[in-house]
Amino acid sequence: MRVKELLQRFSKRAYSPLRDEEAVDGGVGSSGLVEIRAPLVITRIQSQPEFQKHRAQINAELAARQEAERELAQTFPSFTTSGFCFVCQKRTQFLSSWELAFNVGGHLEMNWREHLQCPRCRLNNRMRASVHLLMKIIAPTRESRIYATEQSSPLYIYSLMGENSSKKLRHEDLTQLSFPTHSFDVILSFDVLEHIPDYRSAFAECARTLKPTGKMLFSVPFDANSVRDQIRAQLRKDGTIEHLLPPEYHDDPRNPEGCLCFQHFGWEMLEEMKQAGFSSVWALSYYSREYGYLGDNQIQFLAEK
Repeated sequence: MRVKELLQRFSKRAYSPLRDEEAVDGGVGSSGLVEIRAPLVITRIQSQPEFQKHRAQINAELAARQEAERELAQTFPSFTTSGFCFVCQKRTQFLSSWELAFNVGGHLEMNWREHLQCPRCRLNNRMRASVHLLMKIIAPTRESRIYATEQSSPLYIYSLMGENSSKKLRHEDLTQLSFPTHSFDVILSFDVLEHIPDYRSAFAECARTLKPTGKMLFSVPFDANSVRDQIRAQLRKDGTIEHLLPPEYHDDPRNPEGCLCFQHFGWEMLEEMKQAGFSSVWALSYYSREYGYLGDNQIQFLAEK
Protein backbone atom coordinates (compact mmCIF):
# COMPACT_ATOMS: atom_id res chain seq x y z
CA MET A 1 0.00 0.00 0.00
CA ARG A 2 1.30 3.49 -0.85
CA VAL A 3 0.94 6.53 1.41
CA LYS A 4 0.39 9.12 -1.31
CA GLU A 5 -3.27 9.52 -0.36
CA LEU A 6 -2.40 9.72 3.35
CA LEU A 7 0.16 12.48 2.80
CA GLN A 8 -2.22 14.36 0.51
CA ARG A 9 -4.99 14.27 3.10
CA PHE A 10 -2.65 15.57 5.81
CA SER A 11 -1.51 18.34 3.49
CA LYS A 12 -5.09 19.36 2.73
CA ARG A 13 -5.95 19.48 6.44
CA ALA A 14 -2.83 21.46 7.29
CA TYR A 15 -3.44 24.18 4.73
CA SER A 16 -7.22 24.45 5.07
CA PRO A 17 -8.33 27.63 6.90
CA LEU A 18 -9.04 27.14 10.61
CA ARG A 19 -12.06 28.69 12.26
CA ASP A 20 -11.39 30.92 15.27
CA GLU A 21 -12.25 28.13 17.73
CA GLU A 22 -9.76 25.83 15.94
CA ALA A 23 -6.85 28.25 15.95
CA VAL A 24 -3.59 26.84 17.30
CA ASP A 25 -0.69 28.39 19.17
CA GLY A 26 1.80 27.70 16.43
CA GLY A 27 2.02 27.55 12.65
CA VAL A 28 2.52 25.36 9.60
CA GLY A 29 5.91 23.70 9.73
CA SER A 30 8.24 22.57 6.94
CA SER A 31 6.42 19.24 6.76
CA GLY A 32 3.19 20.98 5.82
CA LEU A 33 1.59 19.95 9.12
CA VAL A 34 0.34 22.30 11.80
CA GLU A 35 2.81 22.49 14.67
CA ILE A 36 1.73 23.52 18.17
CA ARG A 37 4.02 25.20 20.64
CA ALA A 38 4.40 22.06 22.75
CA PRO A 39 6.01 19.52 20.39
CA LEU A 40 5.74 15.79 20.93
CA VAL A 41 8.83 14.59 22.81
CA ILE A 42 9.79 10.98 22.10
CA THR A 43 12.45 9.06 24.03
CA ARG A 44 14.03 5.96 22.47
CA ILE A 45 14.77 3.20 24.97
CA GLN A 46 16.38 -0.22 24.38
CA SER A 47 16.25 -1.94 27.77
CA GLN A 48 14.49 -2.02 31.11
CA PRO A 49 17.47 -0.40 32.95
CA GLU A 50 17.37 2.47 30.44
CA PHE A 51 13.64 2.81 31.01
CA GLN A 52 14.05 2.86 34.79
CA LYS A 53 16.78 5.49 34.52
CA HIS A 54 14.57 7.61 32.28
CA ARG A 55 11.66 7.37 34.73
CA ALA A 56 13.90 8.34 37.63
CA GLN A 57 15.09 11.43 35.72
CA ILE A 58 11.54 12.65 35.12
CA ASN A 59 10.09 11.55 38.48
CA ALA A 60 8.77 15.03 39.36
CA GLU A 61 7.17 15.35 35.93
CA LEU A 62 5.51 11.93 36.32
CA ALA A 63 3.94 13.04 39.61
CA ALA A 64 2.67 16.23 37.99
CA ARG A 65 1.16 14.22 35.12
CA GLN A 66 -0.69 11.92 37.51
CA GLU A 67 -2.12 14.86 39.44
CA ALA A 68 -3.24 16.57 36.22
CA GLU A 69 -4.86 13.36 34.97
CA ARG A 70 -6.79 12.94 38.21
CA GLU A 71 -8.23 16.42 37.69
CA LEU A 72 -9.08 15.68 34.04
CA ALA A 73 -10.85 12.41 34.88
CA GLN A 74 -14.29 13.79 35.65
CA THR A 75 -16.78 11.81 37.73
CA PHE A 76 -19.44 11.83 34.98
CA PRO A 77 -19.96 8.54 33.09
CA SER A 78 -18.53 10.27 30.01
CA PHE A 79 -16.69 13.55 29.60
CA THR A 80 -14.52 15.57 27.22
CA THR A 81 -10.95 16.85 27.32
CA SER A 82 -9.74 19.68 25.10
CA GLY A 83 -6.71 19.13 22.88
CA PHE A 84 -5.28 19.09 19.37
CA CYS A 85 -5.86 16.12 17.05
CA PHE A 86 -2.75 15.47 14.97
CA VAL A 87 -4.71 13.33 12.51
CA CYS A 88 -7.42 15.95 11.87
CA GLN A 89 -4.96 18.82 12.31
CA LYS A 90 -7.56 20.67 14.35
CA ARG A 91 -8.41 21.53 17.93
CA THR A 92 -11.10 19.28 19.36
CA GLN A 93 -12.82 17.92 22.46
CA PHE A 94 -11.63 14.35 23.02
CA LEU A 95 -14.30 11.94 24.29
CA SER A 96 -13.69 9.59 27.24
CA SER A 97 -15.69 7.39 29.61
CA TRP A 98 -15.06 5.07 32.56
CA GLU A 99 -15.58 2.00 30.38
CA LEU A 100 -12.52 -0.31 30.53
CA ALA A 101 -11.27 1.48 33.66
CA PHE A 102 -8.65 -0.32 35.78
CA ASN A 103 -9.55 -1.48 39.29
CA VAL A 104 -6.46 -0.74 41.38
CA GLY A 105 -6.91 -1.67 45.02
CA GLY A 106 -10.65 -1.04 44.84
CA HIS A 107 -10.14 2.34 43.18
CA LEU A 108 -10.98 2.94 39.51
CA GLU A 109 -8.30 4.47 37.32
CA MET A 110 -8.94 5.78 33.81
CA ASN A 111 -7.86 3.71 30.84
CA TRP A 112 -6.65 6.73 28.88
CA ARG A 113 -5.00 4.55 26.22
CA GLU A 114 -8.32 3.30 24.84
CA HIS A 115 -10.20 6.60 25.21
CA LEU A 116 -9.67 10.27 24.32
CA GLN A 117 -11.46 9.65 21.04
CA CYS A 118 -11.55 12.47 18.50
CA PRO A 119 -15.17 13.03 17.38
CA ARG A 120 -14.04 13.82 13.82
CA CYS A 121 -11.70 10.97 12.90
CA ARG A 122 -13.05 8.61 15.62
CA LEU A 123 -9.52 7.57 16.57
CA ASN A 124 -8.60 7.10 20.22
CA ASN A 125 -5.41 8.00 22.11
CA ARG A 126 -3.15 5.17 20.92
CA MET A 127 -4.46 5.22 17.32
CA ARG A 128 -3.84 8.93 16.90
CA ALA A 129 -0.40 8.52 18.45
CA SER A 130 0.39 5.73 15.97
CA VAL A 131 -0.22 8.08 13.04
CA HIS A 132 1.80 10.81 14.77
CA LEU A 133 4.76 8.47 15.33
CA LEU A 134 4.53 7.20 11.75
CA MET A 135 4.82 10.71 10.35
CA LYS A 136 7.40 11.96 12.87
CA ILE A 137 9.70 8.96 13.34
CA ILE A 138 9.42 7.05 10.06
CA ALA A 139 8.43 9.98 7.83
CA PRO A 140 7.31 7.90 4.81
CA THR A 141 7.49 9.33 1.33
CA ARG A 142 4.82 9.20 -1.36
CA GLU A 143 6.56 6.17 -2.85
CA SER A 144 6.87 4.19 0.37
CA ARG A 145 5.32 0.73 0.31
CA ILE A 146 3.50 0.09 3.58
CA TYR A 147 1.81 -3.06 4.85
CA ALA A 148 -0.71 -2.80 7.71
CA THR A 149 -1.33 -6.10 9.50
CA GLU A 150 -4.99 -5.33 10.26
CA GLN A 151 -7.48 -3.78 7.89
CA SER A 152 -10.77 -3.40 9.73
CA SER A 153 -9.97 -1.02 12.60
CA PRO A 154 -10.93 2.69 12.60
CA LEU A 155 -7.21 3.51 12.33
CA TYR A 156 -6.76 1.63 9.07
CA ILE A 157 -10.08 2.63 7.54
CA TYR A 158 -9.84 6.35 8.30
CA SER A 159 -6.13 7.15 8.19
CA LEU A 160 -4.74 4.59 5.76
CA MET A 161 -7.55 3.70 3.35
CA GLY A 162 -9.55 6.93 3.29
CA GLU A 163 -11.82 7.00 0.27
CA ASN A 164 -10.81 3.43 -0.66
CA SER A 165 -12.45 1.96 2.45
CA SER A 166 -14.87 -0.04 0.31
CA LYS A 167 -12.08 -2.32 -0.96
CA LYS A 168 -12.21 -5.96 0.03
CA LEU A 169 -10.14 -7.05 3.00
CA ARG A 170 -6.96 -8.98 2.33
CA HIS A 171 -6.62 -12.02 4.60
CA GLU A 172 -3.04 -12.96 5.53
CA ASP A 173 -1.43 -15.27 8.09
CA LEU A 174 1.20 -13.11 9.78
CA THR A 175 3.26 -16.24 10.51
CA GLN A 176 3.27 -17.19 6.79
CA LEU A 177 2.90 -14.06 4.69
CA SER A 178 2.34 -14.52 0.97
CA PHE A 179 4.49 -11.52 0.01
CA PRO A 180 7.96 -11.88 -1.55
CA THR A 181 11.06 -11.15 0.51
CA HIS A 182 11.96 -7.44 0.71
CA SER A 183 8.50 -6.23 -0.32
CA PHE A 184 7.91 -3.29 2.02
CA ASP A 185 9.52 -0.12 3.32
CA VAL A 186 7.29 -0.06 6.40
CA ILE A 187 5.12 -2.51 8.34
CA LEU A 188 2.48 -1.24 10.74
CA SER A 189 0.98 -3.48 13.41
CA PHE A 190 -1.14 -2.03 16.19
CA ASP A 191 -2.39 -4.35 18.95
CA VAL A 192 -2.31 -7.42 16.70
CA LEU A 193 0.71 -9.50 17.77
CA GLU A 194 -0.76 -10.38 21.17
CA HIS A 195 -3.43 -12.39 19.34
CA ILE A 196 -0.93 -14.63 17.52
CA PRO A 197 0.22 -17.66 19.55
CA ASP A 198 3.34 -18.18 17.41
CA TYR A 199 4.38 -14.55 17.65
CA ARG A 200 8.08 -15.28 17.06
CA SER A 201 7.26 -16.58 13.57
CA ALA A 202 5.27 -13.38 13.00
CA PHE A 203 8.33 -11.33 13.99
CA ALA A 204 10.44 -13.33 11.53
CA GLU A 205 7.95 -12.87 8.68
CA CYS A 206 7.85 -9.14 9.24
CA ALA A 207 11.64 -9.03 9.11
CA ARG A 208 11.68 -11.16 5.94
CA THR A 209 9.21 -9.04 4.00
CA LEU A 210 10.80 -5.71 4.94
CA LYS A 211 13.40 -4.22 2.63
CA PRO A 212 17.01 -4.08 3.96
CA THR A 213 16.40 -0.56 5.29
CA GLY A 214 12.78 -1.24 6.29
CA LYS A 215 11.13 -0.27 9.56
CA MET A 216 8.29 -1.69 11.63
CA LEU A 217 6.14 0.49 13.89
CA PHE A 218 3.90 -1.41 16.27
CA SER A 219 2.07 -1.50 19.58
CA VAL A 220 1.28 -4.41 21.89
CA PRO A 221 0.09 -4.86 25.49
CA PHE A 222 3.36 -4.21 27.30
CA ASP A 223 4.37 -4.42 30.95
CA ALA A 224 7.29 -2.06 31.42
CA ASN A 225 7.91 -3.55 34.87
CA SER A 226 8.43 -7.07 33.53
CA VAL A 227 11.50 -8.54 31.85
CA ARG A 228 9.61 -11.62 30.65
CA ASP A 229 6.63 -12.00 28.36
CA GLN A 230 3.49 -13.22 30.07
CA ILE A 231 1.98 -16.15 28.18
CA ARG A 232 -1.73 -16.21 28.92
CA ALA A 233 -2.76 -19.01 26.53
CA GLN A 234 -1.12 -21.38 24.07
CA LEU A 235 -2.08 -23.81 21.34
CA ARG A 236 -1.80 -27.51 22.01
CA LYS A 237 -0.54 -29.86 19.28
CA ASP A 238 -4.12 -30.85 18.47
CA GLY A 239 -5.05 -27.20 17.84
CA THR A 240 -7.04 -26.69 21.02
CA ILE A 241 -6.30 -23.80 23.36
CA GLU A 242 -4.76 -24.23 26.77
CA HIS A 243 -5.49 -21.30 29.08
CA LEU A 244 -2.66 -20.60 31.53
CA LEU A 245 -4.44 -17.53 32.92
CA PRO A 246 -8.10 -16.43 32.88
CA PRO A 247 -9.11 -15.77 29.24
CA GLU A 248 -8.73 -12.16 28.13
CA TYR A 249 -10.60 -11.00 25.04
CA HIS A 250 -10.04 -7.72 23.18
CA ASP A 251 -12.52 -5.87 20.99
CA ASP A 252 -12.66 -7.17 17.42
CA PRO A 253 -14.52 -5.13 14.75
CA ARG A 254 -15.40 -8.36 12.93
CA ASN A 255 -16.24 -10.59 15.89
CA PRO A 256 -18.66 -9.48 18.64
CA GLU A 257 -17.22 -12.14 20.97
CA GLY A 258 -13.81 -10.49 20.82
CA CYS A 259 -10.34 -11.84 20.04
CA LEU A 260 -8.35 -13.94 22.52
CA CYS A 261 -5.14 -12.42 23.86
CA PHE A 262 -2.39 -15.06 24.00
CA GLN A 263 0.32 -12.94 25.60
CA HIS A 264 1.37 -9.64 27.11
CA PHE A 265 4.93 -8.62 26.32
CA GLY A 266 7.89 -7.66 28.48
CA TRP A 267 11.37 -6.33 27.72
CA GLU A 268 12.58 -9.69 26.40
CA MET A 269 10.45 -8.97 23.31
CA LEU A 270 13.12 -6.58 22.04
CA GLU A 271 15.74 -9.36 22.04
CA GLU A 272 13.25 -11.79 20.49
CA MET A 273 12.80 -9.40 17.59
CA LYS A 274 16.56 -9.16 17.07
CA GLN A 275 16.73 -12.96 16.99
CA ALA A 276 13.99 -12.86 14.33
CA GLY A 277 16.07 -10.68 12.00
CA PHE A 278 15.88 -7.06 13.15
CA SER A 279 19.11 -5.17 13.85
CA SER A 280 17.70 -2.59 16.29
CA VAL A 281 14.53 -2.35 18.37
CA TRP A 282 13.43 0.63 20.49
CA ALA A 283 10.62 1.35 22.87
CA LEU A 284 9.27 4.80 22.00
CA SER A 285 8.19 6.52 25.21
CA TYR A 286 6.01 9.60 24.63
CA TYR A 287 3.45 11.78 26.38
CA SER A 288 1.50 14.91 25.52
CA ARG A 289 -1.30 16.71 27.33
CA GLU A 290 -1.87 18.93 24.27
CA TYR A 291 -2.21 16.06 21.78
CA GLY A 292 -4.27 13.95 24.18
CA TYR A 293 -1.69 11.19 24.69
CA LEU A 294 -2.39 10.65 28.38
CA GLY A 295 -1.79 7.72 30.70
CA ASP A 296 1.21 6.13 32.37
CA ASN A 297 3.76 4.32 30.19
CA GLN A 298 2.65 5.52 26.77
CA ILE A 299 4.89 3.24 24.68
CA GLN A 300 5.00 2.00 21.11
CA PHE A 301 7.86 0.23 19.34
CA LEU A 302 10.16 0.75 16.39
CA ALA A 303 12.15 -2.13 14.83
CA GLU A 304 14.68 -1.65 12.03
CA LYS A 305 16.23 -4.22 9.70
